[in-house]
Amino acid sequence: MNLFSRKSIMGPPSPSILRFARSGPEAFASNSAYGRGFFELGAYSIALKRCESGHDLAQKLADMFDERAQLELNYANQLRVWSSKWQHELTKSQEYGTNKTVWEQAARTGDQMAEVHSTLSSSLDESLIPNLRQWRKEHYEKSLLQYKKTKEFEKEFIDAQKSWSKLLEKISECKTAYYSACKTAKSANDAEHLASTEQRKKLADKADVARRDVGFTKTKYQQAISEATEQRPRYEAAMKEVFQRTQEFERRRLDFFRMTYDEYSKLLETATINNSILQKMNNDYTASIATHNPQEDLTWWDQTYGTQTNSRWPEYEEYRD
Repeated sequence: MNLFSRKSIMGPPSPSILRFARSGPEAFASNSAYGRGFFELGAYSIALKRCESGHDLAQKLADMFDERAQLELNYANQLRVWSSKWQHELTKSQEYGTNKTVWEQAARTGDQMAEVHSTLSSSLDESLIPNLRQWRKEHYEKSLLQYKKTKEFEKEFIDAQKSWSKLLEKISECKTAYYSACKTAKSANDAEHLASTEQRKKLADKADVARRDVGFTKTKYQQAISEATEQRPRYEAAMKEVFQRTQEFERRRLDFFRMTYDEYSKLLETATINNSILQKMNNDYTASIATHNPQEDLTWWDQTYGTQTNSRWPEYEEYRD
């Protein structure tokens, strides 16, 4: 028999939410709180995991652009080597006239194209990547084993759950006492019915005491459940308050990533001027940026892992043999 019941507190998900559900962060499934209602004890750990993951995601994004910058630089250098090689070969050749002039210009295109790739590499290295790393450093200050922000949120969640945790322990103890009394009373009743006439009076007294104990423990159990029902709104409010702060912290990350995407788009735009194929590439990327919606992301996360999940709440459960 369960101490809790699980009841839904949200309506059917919107199409956009379903779209996200199919492509959500499967990594969160490894968290011990996955699949549990957010208000259950310790289930807030999934919000802490998201906070910790923000640092790693910022690092991954910086690594991705760093790798792109290196690729662009390597290609630019290879183009310059290629251009220099063939210009040198041409000076040693027997070629002449206008044919030599055009051939020479074809070789020089390597230097010109190298400038495009070199400029993109420099822009990434000198602006976008340093900004990403500086932002990560400022927002994820380390404190021994945890980031300070994660530690702060954890303390707030623990404080919010402290009195609720004690109340759940009380309910568990009262329920155990009630069920134990029921078992004792049943044994006493059975003994009384099977006893001889001489023994029945003595056993009847024991059965009567056991039945009174059932009534007493049942009342205590029901009172504890009523107390939980009364305390639940206050507990939910305290948890939601802390959760909202984790949402705002995550929003800052999503907003900064959007700024980074925009900056990268501008770099691509500069590098792809007058090239229809590359312009289409950048237009497609810009169109994808337009779909970036932090509020939709946060709402999906709340419904999937946060305060809108189905939580189990204490309810009275009658004793059954």
